[in-house]
Amino acid sequence: MNKAVERELLVPETPEEVWRSLAEPGWLGKDASIELEPAGEVQAGERSGFVEEAEEPSRLVFWWSAPDEEASRVELDLEETDEGTLVRVTESRPLEILTLRGRDLAVELDLAGGQGPLASAAAGGAALVMG
Repeated sequence: MNKAVERELLVPETPEEVWRSLAEPGWLGKDASIELEPAGEVQAGERSGFVEEAEEPSRLVFWWSAPDEEASRVELDLEETDEGTLVRVTESRPLEILTLRGRDLAVELDLAGGQGPLASAAAGGAALVMG
């Protein structure tokens, strides 16, 4: 299973200044752009995607991928400190986790001959609730 990559960076600016800089293309690469609003477009070279969440000036979440590459989810959390802004970046591949968990769930539910407790419950007509 693929683990998330996490990094922290202390920037000597306010969260508002860091937020404004996120709209500048330089941090994503040459000829890059990002629209800092939900469903906004993300472009960076061959990578493209969309903004999932934008909470000015504290949180930005977007998805992106290159052609023939699984999408990754990038979370940027901005936290004001005495020294400026702590930027936490987390990049993960949740779709990979869902794919793996979906396969496990199919086995449990006897969709592939599973024998687990969920397979027994499903065979008895129990409803599946995922939260």
